Amino acid sequence: MIIHVAPNGTVALNEPGDFKNFKIVVAKSGADAAFIAGALKDVAAVEPDAKTAWVSQAALKRWQGEDQPADWIASFDKMVESVRRFGWVRDSDASVRAHIEIAG
Repeated sequence: MIIHVAPNGTVALNEPGDFKNFKIVVAKSGADAAFIAGALKDVAAVEPDAKTAWVSQAALKRWQGEDQPADWIASFDKMVESVRRFGWVRDSDASVRAHIEIAG
């Protein structure tokens, strides 16, 4: 699953059924933390170094106002539990860590 940020700041969920490849790809060369944080404001909290973000589980489960199917949610929850042991789940705000790649 790839959260894709276009050069104009629009956000899309690509490959939503790939639960082994969870990341954020920013398609804007030289994108800084402010641009990335602005684009992801409703989806994730970006770390100051703009290399990782904490993605809201609720935002993914209800992507852009549309509920994901129950089987998708079950697979997503399984993915989240599988990365918990690595410290990639933050229970305080129900978020999961994602690596940010700049691909411009």
